[in-house]
Amino acid sequence: MTRALSALALVLVLIGCAGKPTPYQPKADRTGYSQQKLDAQTWRVQFTGNINTPRETVENYLLYRSAEIMLFGGYEKFVMLEKDIERNVEYRDTGYYPHFGYGLRRGRHHGHHHGLRYYGPVYYSPLVSYSGTATIRIYSGGPPPNNAPVYDAQEIVQQLGPTIVLPQAGSG
Repeated sequence: MTRALSALALVLVLIGCAGKPTPYQPKADRTGYSQQKLDAQTWRVQFTGNINTPRETVENYLLYRSAEIMLFGGYEKFVMLEKDIERNVEYRDTGYYPHFGYGLRRGRHHGHHHGLRYYGPVYYSPLVSYSGTATIRIYSGGPPPNNAPVYDAQEIVQQLGPTIVLPQAGSG
């Protein structure tokens, strides 16, 4: 029983370490960033990470993309009217079936072997990922709507830029 639990723990660790976090990239294969212009001053920005992308990274990439949109348009400041970070949970079969019980098997080099075998329930592992959506608007001075935070796009890019992980050349 202890070996079975150890093996299950190892499988769960390997599943979690199998991939890399979503890099900062346009949306591809369900992960990455996207944006939609809603009107002349407003955009909806989204970033979706994979199961290896922490919530903080999703939030940072969402803010970074918002700042890029402003700078590309020649704007200095923006307000974030709405922001929502969603926790997504998907359950997957780990593929591990514990073996308990009694059975008889024939070994190639050792004759007959007696062993415990029980094909128990399938184990499911929760896989957590995060996605974020923000509605941003050009800030042109005065009190921001609904006391929304005002961001300096250039400052955001300078502060978050060193933490941004771009896709490796030749991947995806």
